[in-house]
Amino acid sequence: MAAPRHRTLSLHEQLKGAARDLLAQEKMSCAKTQEGLIALINALRHYTEEGKALFPELFVVDSLRGILQVLPESEAVQIGEGAKHADTMAKALKKCAPLARRGWAVYIERKERKFAYGVFRCGSTVLSLSPAELLINKGDPSVPALMIRQVADNVIQVKGVSQSSLLVHFGAAIEAEVSPVPTLNQLTDCLTLDVPADVQEQVGTFYRAVFSGVFRAGHGTLAAIISGAKRTIPKTFQDGIPLSPSISVTSKVQDVLAKSDCASNTQLQACAALVTGMLLSDGITLFATDGTVRAYNAFIKHPRKIANAGGGARMRTFIVMSEFVGRDLVGAFIQSQDGRVEFKGKTR
Repeated sequence: MAAPRHRTLSLHEQLKGAARDLLAQEKMSCAKTQEGLIALINALRHYTEEGKALFPELFVVDSLRGILQVLPESEAVQIGEGAKHADTMAKALKKCAPLARRGWAVYIERKERKFAYGVFRCGSTVLSLSPAELLINKGDPSVPALMIRQVADNVIQVKGVSQSSLLVHFGAAIEAEVSPVPTLNQLTDCLTLDVPADVQEQVGTFYRAVFSGVFRAGHGTLAAIISGAKRTIPKTFQDGIPLSPSISVTSKVQDVLAKSDCASNTQLQACAALVTGMLLSDGITLFATDGTVRAYNAFIKHPRKIANAGGGARMRTFIVMSEFVGRDLVGAFIQSQDGRVEFKGKTR
């Protein structure tokens, strides 16, 4: 009889190697940054302060002045500094995370012998491109920057300006080991198919921000998209709460772009909060391809073969909705509580 084997798997060692490789690819190699990065990844998986979940975005940079120069209408507030050590990066998160909301993000600036940290922001409205978009997705590799954020429950993304990326998943579901970002882009493409071209990008920005917040909440959600030409809710849906009039996100976005005043921006922020609440309610939130919200708290009848199938109720509902894509529906979306996201439908 063979002797029993004992194995020890260290997530820390796996993260250490992955962090080292990513920093090297981004030309930001530094042993202290590497250890601090591991600490931040572990801390962000379920980050709370006084029992309240927080979802800060953090940016490790080599020059605060350099990044502020490339960000429109930007400003920064330094909160502290400390020795060039992982503990200082962890302290930066604790001190700054409660401040990193409504457009503010955390920065950690790498200096020769220390880390300085604080918060920064850019743009003037809820539609302004985020630091993640400007510094990372559309950034200049000559301005080094690294972003760390929670993209879904138990899923942490690290991405650099040179497009090196690390996705760390702390859950057990294999399906959730894929970044939700491409699926989010497919969803927002579908939601804006019939939005006027001159505001299509901005309405997409609005919905990406809303659904990103829903992803991080980890509650799980269902969304269905009908054609913008439809004036009534399909009979497929039962017991939903129709919105009369429907919520026109496009018109609110157009107001912000035309007026650029506090009132229109506040109305759009309030709209985002309302739509988020609907998505976090039970049932299905119904959208249209013109960017409108038509109903929420809707349900759909499960055929016997689906009702008796395994899996959670939310996944069974998504399977049913998927069968209506191409008929009553243009798109169907699910985020399950285990972090899995899936979209079926038409995109641009």
